[in-house]
Amino acid sequence: MNNLKDWFGSGLKIKRWLLLVLIGTVVLSYGIANMKLSTQLNVQSVITTMLLFIIGIIAIVTGFIMTQRRIIQAVAEAGNTSNSRNLNIKKLIFDKKTLDKSIKVVVIGQGDGMEALLQGIKHFSNNITSIVSTIDDEADKNAQIAEVRRAIVALAENDKDELESFMNYKSKTGIDMTTMIFDAMMANHSNNFSRAVSGVSDVIAIAGRVLPSTVDKASLGAVLSDGSRIHGKADILLGGSSRKLPIEKVFLIPERCAPAPGVIKSIKEADLIIIGPGSLYTGIIPILLIKEIADEIKKSKAVKVFVSNIMTEAGQTDGYSLSDHINALHEHAGKGIIDYCIASDSDIMPEYIRMYNKKNSDVIEIDKTRIKNTGVRLAVEDMSIVDKNGKIRHDSLKLAKAIISIMIASLDISDNEQALEYYSMKNKLKNMNSNGKKKNVLFRDVKVIPNKKK
Repeated sequence: MNNLKDWFGSGLKIKRWLLLVLIGTVVLSYGIANMKLSTQLNVQSVITTMLLFIIGIIAIVTGFIMTQRRIIQAVAEAGNTSNSRNLNIKKLIFDKKTLDKSIKVVVIGQGDGMEALLQGIKHFSNNITSIVSTIDDEADKNAQIAEVRRAIVALAENDKDELESFMNYKSKTGIDMTTMIFDAMMANHSNNFSRAVSGVSDVIAIAGRVLPSTVDKASLGAVLSDGSRIHGKADILLGGSSRKLPIEKVFLIPERCAPAPGVIKSIKEADLIIIGPGSLYTGIIPILLIKEIADEIKKSKAVKVFVSNIMTEAGQTDGYSLSDHINALHEHAGKGIIDYCIASDSDIMPEYIRMYNKKNSDVIEIDKTRIKNTGVRLAVEDMSIVDKNGKIRHDSLKLAKAIISIMIASLDISDNEQALEYYSMKNKLKNMNSNGKKKNVLFRDVKVIPNKKK
């Protein structure tokens, strides 16, 4: 009885559309009856009957469409509202399990930028696949483990700080917990690091999973502007930085690597593919150099977004503008790898910029005219913050909101499945707030004055 009462209460906002269906049915029925009872047909009776038919059909169709749309919207709200008064009604019209089905997201990134992105995007989906690069020299295994740990901690469903503290714990002998976990997992997977990554991702409660980019042992090489070649991530960074020679291109050794199990499947199923942030030549492009991965992304109908770094990287992208980053992606992986580019444009205290300038890093120029020529659509948002360590990085929630806004705009709400995603994400955007979060170190009344190179 209570549920029946709720149906005719003010909470669900369906009555008006059901009433419109009823009115349309009455008008249509009256038109049919009028036609059958008429003893003779004249122009006036024909016009009247036709009008009744048209009005009745329009009212019925509109009422049904709006009822269906309101139901879908109500279902989406049910997953994001704390108002229990309406929740029981909404459970009558949709199975709660369906609410757990969120958009499928694939993230290809690296470093602090990827960590910030994952922390924000997990508010919108539990179906996130973070693909991390395991393409490097064997000597840099600790760096690979650190990258995986960063992604796992960022996707933690429970207390992120608690998991991070646990993963960083060191024994009296100096061995940290992450290394111990990976050693145990590698023992279970015949000492295969890539499979161990998948194993660790599966046993820790995170909003999605972390996958290595390849199961093959591979390293990275680069061709510098003078035609010389260097091998290994460490040498690429050191060689490019010390000799001031720009990177022309990077390549894999061996050239062909097989993607790890699950990588291609996750890309095929993705609704949203996010590339970046991360080191362009040593973090992102190496994953895209795996031909099957790049080809599958280009074929995908998912929304494909490139998230630009905020600052250039010494030894990799010195002097690069945003269009240079996009062109590098196109040159290595081909056009069609991204549809959109998101860049941050914020006012940050010049002293923080100068700290980066001392390390040969600067704010990436957003050269809109040249970006337009790449065919990639640009979205510029105020998303930069300075964290407690003085690092300039993306605000997690602002970045996630910017990406989801692009995703929402691309959905077709005439399709029931996409309409559910549309209302669900739109409602989350509406209700999301940053209460309880520390204020970012941003000074909007101070204009950034870049350090001019002499």
